[in-house]
Amino acid sequence: MRLQLWRVIALLTVVSMLVAACATPTPAPTQPPAAAAQPTAAPAVEAPKPAAPTGVIEAVPGKAVDMILLPKFVGNKVFEEAHEGAQEAHRELGNPGKLSYVGPTADNSVAGQIEIVTNAPAQGVKALMISNNAGDQIGPAAQKAREAGLTVVTWDSPIPSAQGEQVFVAQVDFNETGVVMAQMALDILGPDGGKFAILSASPDAANQNAWIAAMKEALKDPKYSKLELLDIVYGNDQSEDSYNQALALVSKYPDMELIMAPTSIGIVAASKAMQDEGLCDKVKVSGLGLPSEMVEYTLNGCAPEFALWSFVDLGYLTYYTTYLIATGQMEAKEGVQFEAGRMGTYTITKDPTREKGLRVLMGPFTIYNKDNVTGGAPAPAAAKPIKAVPGKAVDMILLPKFVGNKVFEEAHEGAQEAHRELGNPGKLSYVGPTADNSVAGQIEIVTNAPAQGVKALMISNNAGDQIGPAAQKAREAGLTVVTWDSPIPSAQGEQVFVAQVDFNETGVVMAQMALDILGPDGGKFAILSASPDAANQNAWIAAMKEALKDPKYSKLELLDIVYGNDQSEDSYNQALALVSKYPDMELIMAPTSIGIVAASKAMQDEGLCDKVKVSGLGLPSEMVEYTLNGCAPEFALWSFVDLGYLTYYTTYLIATGQMEAKEGVQFEAGRMGTYTITKDPTREKGLRVLMGPFTIYNKDNVK
Repeated sequence: MRLQLWRVIALLTVVSMLVAACATPTPAPTQPPAAAAQPTAAPAVEAPKPAAPTGVIEAVPGKAVDMILLPKFVGNKVFEEAHEGAQEAHRELGNPGKLSYVGPTADNSVAGQIEIVTNAPAQGVKALMISNNAGDQIGPAAQKAREAGLTVVTWDSPIPSAQGEQVFVAQVDFNETGVVMAQMALDILGPDGGKFAILSASPDAANQNAWIAAMKEALKDPKYSKLELLDIVYGNDQSEDSYNQALALVSKYPDMELIMAPTSIGIVAASKAMQDEGLCDKVKVSGLGLPSEMVEYTLNGCAPEFALWSFVDLGYLTYYTTYLIATGQMEAKEGVQFEAGRMGTYTITKDPTREKGLRVLMGPFTIYNKDNVTGGAPAPAAAKPIKAVPGKAVDMILLPKFVGNKVFEEAHEGAQEAHRELGNPGKLSYVGPTADNSVAGQIEIVTNAPAQGVKALMISNNAGDQIGPAAQKAREAGLTVVTWDSPIPSAQGEQVFVAQVDFNETGVVMAQMALDILGPDGGKFAILSASPDAANQNAWIAAMKEALKDPKYSKLELLDIVYGNDQSEDSYNQALALVSKYPDMELIMAPTSIGIVAASKAMQDEGLCDKVKVSGLGLPSEMVEYTLNGCAPEFALWSFVDLGYLTYYTTYLIATGQMEAKEGVQFEAGRMGTYTITKDPTREKGLRVLMGPFTIYNKDNVK
């Protein structure tokens, strides 16, 4: 599952994906935050990959390879913990080669890292694992190391341009970090908000810069409108410099109430400065830090809330990834899945936070406060994934938005596959309303389910929050309620949402496809959506509007949004109406499988394909003709078979009492691998399992 998730990210990265065909809907200077997500950088479009996994690679131990673990600098406890994790994996894999932990001093980090990478080939080293603190300055040295035959993997902080880098092992999703930091600021300052400053590490730290950019993006959300960022300063990840910078901020901004330090050295130094000066009641501290170093400051209220992940796990995962590549057992290629010992299955995907580069995403964040800081609340990433015990009886309903749509039928195929695989003697029913009665019909089915003896509902919601009360009553009657494809916006009655892709990235994918089709001079376009109540459609459109604020997409002009109610005739007519209303329109973006086919057919029938192109989310089998004839030159989608399969596994585990729908829980989903339940970064409330990935289709791969 993780595989596809990763894929999603990859393609998302690429183009930030287009979600939907008919469905509704953390980083580290030395440490990252926890929780929600929003994209900051637009990914680049990429070639497609197979929807189903081709096998998970398991490491053959005992291969000899000399490796260097290169931290930003020595003397930092988080990097020492990463070294512990790498040593654990080194022993576990029985590598007779040497694992060296080599790094520069903090005051010579940039030049020192470049020097170590430059000299590595002459020292007989075969693999470098770099926590980059030199930005793109290290790229040429990394490239020469690659040309000399070395494996180059980054961790914690990548090479922004990806020059010389084969894959980046990310602790958390960098695009989510900004939201995590914004949320912690709001938690601490309260609903009235307040003024704060950021105390970062070094100006060249790629992870720090990405997190800060993501936080700035998050602050555009009305939810965080009362948070005011005053300044960004740098302590160069040195205690004394960070301490002095924190005090300088207090002097410069008398009305500042919070220092956000996304670096383990900075957060400790700032907390100590506030404590030493008796300022903890006036100025709070938050950010990313090690629990063992933050206990005192969290318990005394100086730093009431902060976040991090396990650096031991990050070092362990980085070592496994690098060993597999360096020994020739695995290629650093998008879509590849592999086992990383005790940590389970991972997938290499495109990195959605950079224009180029691949990523392995670890996660998740843990938020620490006075209730869990002394216990160290370990990150759930290290927990052993739950494996389903088959043969448990539970009657389940797979409820699509409406019947007669091929994408939902494919999801049913996936659910049937999982049903057989798990040997559930109970009944799996595929029940849905007609398209013209979707909202009321879905609510009626959910309302009646308890009386029919059903024990689990899997809902692709088309009724927005209107379905919430019925879902809540079903929960109160003892039913398991899982949504897929499109969640309940308020999460009322819903235990977890199985998302096909990250909704916040979808807007970037659509914007990128629009730019690909219209060219660098941009142009005018309109959106043909499904129904006004489709939560996934609304989230994707909102994300695209947000993406259009990026200067990269400044020449794209959104003219209008119309709805075809996911019915072919209505969508066909709406497409033609758009052409009549906007003579200078050049593109229709339809993030719905019915809408994209209807719009393409309308343009073809009227001989308009040279004037108005179509893009969005669609099934390849339904789009071949329109893509090959140029009416719809590019579109995107994911596997609905896999979505149905993953949804079934998730629901079965919860409904049979084998798994709790709780943040941080990991589970195995059959052939799809390992998944983690996380907070849903696209909603105020709710949990999510993220599948992924997107595939971008064009004339070269649509068949």
